[in-house]
Formats: sequence, structure tokens, C-alpha cells
Amino acid sequence: MDTTVLVIGGGWNGIKVASDLADSGYKVVLIESGTSIGGKAIGRDFASDSQKELSTLMDKVKDHKAVEVLVVTRLVSLTGIPGDFHARLEQDGRMLEKAAGAVVVALEAETLSMIEAYGLNADKKILSQSRLESVLTSEKEIDLFLGDVSKDVLFLVGLHQEGSPVVMERAMRSALEIQDSGRSQATILVGNVKLAHDGLETLYKKSREKGVLYFKLRESPVIRQNGSNLGIKFFDGILNKDVELKPDILVVEEAIRPHPQTPDLARALRIDTEPEGFLQPDNVHYLPVRSNREGIYVIGSSRQPNNLNHMWTDAQNAVLAVRELLGEGKKLVPREKAKVHRGKCTICLTCFRVCPHGAIYWDNRAVISQVACQGCGICASECPMDAIQLVDYGDDQVEAQILASMEKRVDAPQIIAFCCQNSAYEAGRMARLFGSSLPEGLQMIKVPCAGKVDVDYILTAFEAGADGVLILACHKDNCKSQQGNTFAEWRVEDAGRMLEEIGLEKERLTFATIASNMPVEFVQITREMEDKLRALGPNRIKKQAAA
Repeated sequence: MDTTVLVIGGGWNGIKVASDLADSGYKVVLIESGTSIGGKAIGRDFASDSQKELSTLMDKVKDHKAVEVLVVTRLVSLTGIPGDFHARLEQDGRMLEKAAGAVVVALEAETLSMIEAYGLNADKKILSQSRLESVLTSEKEIDLFLGDVSKDVLFLVGLHQEGSPVVMERAMRSALEIQDSGRSQATILVGNVKLAHDGLETLYKKSREKGVLYFKLRESPVIRQNGSNLGIKFFDGILNKDVELKPDILVVEEAIRPHPQTPDLARALRIDTEPEGFLQPDNVHYLPVRSNREGIYVIGSSRQPNNLNHMWTDAQNAVLAVRELLGEGKKLVPREKAKVHRGKCTICLTCFRVCPHGAIYWDNRAVISQVACQGCGICASECPMDAIQLVDYGDDQVEAQILASMEKRVDAPQIIAFCCQNSAYEAGRMARLFGSSLPEGLQMIKVPCAGKVDVDYILTAFEAGADGVLILACHKDNCKSQQGNTFAEWRVEDAGRMLEEIGLEKERLTFATIASNMPVEFVQITREMEDKLRALGPNRIKKQAAA
């Protein structure tokens, strides 16, 4: 395993993780598309004690013998596998190549003004959140801003966007600072109060105790701007009447969006994004800093809006993940999780395209990295030549389980449930341990991922005599392989059409999602399937075979 780590992004988060990795004994290549490293984190660097601390960190990275800093540099492509990545970089018009064992993405998000989104025109009385934070860092500007006469300062938060804890924190800290000055009244109009970060509940209570006023609105307020005069009208559910405020200063929230380079970087790294474009899907299996590819980690505001405190926690988690992967340059892995029959493989690249973990490459045939492979089996079930087999879940093994499960005949409808080992199988085991009343004819078959269940398994089950088949997968965005449940649902749709063509009701085949801690729902799903099959009657293929 190559123990060099490529860090993409030279903001404070990239500098922090580069420093921590170098201190842990790893060589680091830190690349930044701008002309210098450093910058300004979102929210006035609230977590930092002083600018001096950040300057010391920057000097440390610049002088560290284990850190190579490349500015005006961007990633063009990344090939290879964990422990043996090959990065192609462009630096000021010339191409460079660097080898690395792991990659850490530390791009900084950007803030966008929402003044126009609120239907407002630029005015000295209307400030963006960033502009207010800049004012609050200077005693001179604070004096000019607040003046000698007490002012009403009104914040608009989460009324034209869903918002985030970072957006909420910025508004609360600024409002508290204004309230503490004793020279103004701070008021926050907010949609949903986002407090799901450490310390925000305490900050919220403290600001209220200090006198900051909060109005939680169900609908956006009506804002009237007449020159320099402002009027904000809204319905208050507590007072049960319309309220109109006329603030002296209006502070408008900002949207936090991914770095502009994020889409191109995601394509180059072959990693998934979430709906807003950040580099980590909302999937519990990826927390805190993993991506869908082993060896590629995303931290700070490259994965979600974050303040500097949480960014630096991410940096520490990334160091732990790199240590786990690379160690001191050697890693023990299973000899084989999946086998490729090189005689059958035609290099159609189907497996390369569908692998959610980027674990497949090729020479003159497909090759599966045992370091990167997660053993989900999606590639095996999508391969048109059946050239790929999982070592522990080969087609012959699964089909043998199907046939064995049908050997015992019962009077009740016989149901085969293909259960993902990460969710449905655990829910089913829990239901049995609790003594729940499961269908008498239910047989569970464990699969590594619902994405491993191909159409042949489903048709084999009906041919063997099953009255019904269940495919039980993880919930959306909770699949360890991210897309396994999607592939499983597609195959159920295909198999359903095939069943109708041979004269069987497609209702005998059901796809459902479930979590590992849902034994009650497991019983409900299987019981509903049993009731449906009683109404449909026995599998006609089984009846014909018996005759």
C-alpha cells in the first residue's frame, strides 16, 4: 500500500488534515486550485481561538518536510485502486502525475447571498450574513453600524431555503453579539430552528436568556421595501394575529453551496453526491467521512455545510480512516471475495459501470480489487455472461438453498424471502428470537445485498414450487452499497413481467424495504404476503408438476 495521501483543497480544513496526516507519519501532497492556501471558513472561524492559531498551522504545513504543497493545481483524473491510486494533475498548464494510497477531499463550500431571493434590493440597511460578520470583527465598524441610538436588528433565517445548523448558528451568534452590546434589540424570524450540531441547543437557550427574540413562522413573511423604509408582516401563531415589524437593519441569511469544482471532481473520482451536490450521500453507512469508494474520504464542507469546529473533527476522523486503510504500508485482505471467469469475460465493462465502489478495473479481462470490493454482488448479477461469482454466495450455492428450502412441504403458502444481510435478515432473526408469529411456510435466504438477487433466482424459486417470493432490501439511502436496493427493485419489475408471460400473477412477487431494527414490520410484511397468496391460491407451476 502506497502511504502517500493526496489532499484536495488548501483551505483551513485541507491544511488541518494535511498537518495531522504528516504528524502521523504519512507523506502528503496538498493541492489547491487557487494561488495560495488558507482562506476564511464559513462563520467567522467561530471555533478558532485566534487568527494567530490559523497562521501557525499554515506555517507548519508550509515548512513540514512530509507535505508537498501544489497551488494553481487541479485533479484531472484518478485511476487505480486503494493503496495504489494514480492521480493526473494539471498545474498552471503542465501535467503532473502523483501516486497515492488514499485521497482526502477538503474543498471549502461557498456562500451565496439570498437578498434577491427575498425580493429585496441592495441597500445600506440590508446586510448579508457575511457582511454583518465582517462588521462585527471591527470595533470601528460596529460603532458606525450601531451608532448612538438603539436599533432593531432583524434576521431572516430558513424562510426561503431549508437551511442548516451552520446557517442557524451564524445568525444566533451574531444576534447574541448584537444583544450583548446593550445598544440594540436582535430578533430572528425563522422557519425550522436547526440545532442538530453540538452546542447549538445551549447557544439557542443562552441567546433567548440574553433577550434575543425568536418568531417561528410557518409561512414566509410579507416584506415591504420603500426606499430605506422596511416593513416585515407575518402571522404569529402564539399571539394569533398579524404582527408587523419595522427594523432599522435587516440581515438576510446566505445559502451554502458546494465548491464550484465539486461536479467535475465527483466525476473524476467516481464518487456519489447528494441532491444539493455535496460529496456524501445521506447514507448512515458513509458517516462520518467515507464516500462510496474505499480509500476516498470527504471532509468538512465538501460533504455538508460545516463550521470550522466540525471540519476539524472530520479531519481527525479522516486520519483514523487513512490509518485503518494504509497502516504502515501493508494490509491483510481476503484472498478472493469474487472470482472472474476469464474465459467468459468479454470486457463489456458492465461490471465496471455498475460497481458502486469503483472496485473493478481491467487488463485484458475484468479485475476485481480485493481491497476495494465490498462483496455486494451487484456486478455478479448484472454480468450478462455470468463471468463473475461471489466466493461465499455463488449462483450454485444460492440455488441449492432455494431448492433445499422447498423440500419441506407445508399446508400454508410457501414463501421464499431473499433478505439483505444488513437489514431484513437481522429483522427476521430478531422476529424469531422474540417468538413472533411468522408464516409457517416462510423460508429466509440471506444475501450479501439485495442487489445480488438476480432474475434467475426469482424464477428458480417459482419453478421449485414457491407460492410467493419476497425481495427485502434496505431503505432508500440506507443501502451499504448505495444502489443495491435500486437494482433489486428493477429486477423485481422485470421478473414480474416474465411471470405474467408464463401465466403467473405478478402479485406473487413483492419488493419491500426494511431496516435491521424492524422485526414488527418484518412480521407485517410476511403476513400480508401470506394473506395475498391464500387469496391467489397455490402456484400453478407447482400444481402442474404435482399432477
